[in-house]
Amino acid sequence: MKYKVIKSIEQYNEYCNLHEQLMIADNENDFDEIELLELLIEDFDNKFVQNRIEELNPVELLRTLLRDASLSQADFAKAIGISKQLVSDILHYRRNISKQLVVKLSEFFAMSERAFSRKYALKSEEKDVDKKDLSERVAVSQ
Repeated sequence: MKYKVIKSIEQYNEYCNLHEQLMIADNENDFDEIELLELLIEDFDNKFVQNRIEELNPVELLRTLLRDASLSQADFAKAIGISKQLVSDILHYRRNISKQLVVKLSEFFAMSERAFSRKYALKSEEKDVDKKDLSERVAVSQ
């Protein structure tokens, strides 16, 4: 078998280079091969992007999506029917994303609800953890 499912970046780069060469050659006989390479490359892209998305916490994911779509917080809030303050609070880790908002986000960005429903720490929780760590360090040093 000449081609296999892409499993590494090296293989991905190899297939992309080959695809480019075939496209430049512009030979009608290569159409099926080009189409197959495009499917394999697209499949790897989708898996790779999905893995990257899974690594982001929901707030960072939302920031990235808004930036990539060139959407302001105000325009985004208006588009999905929520307040600008709520968007700001979420992006500044002051509020969690509610279940209802998870649904709106997933519909708006055409993504799985799972991407927006993972847990993340709020600023107040981080301060509580910092205070706890400090008090534990003080207790240990005494």
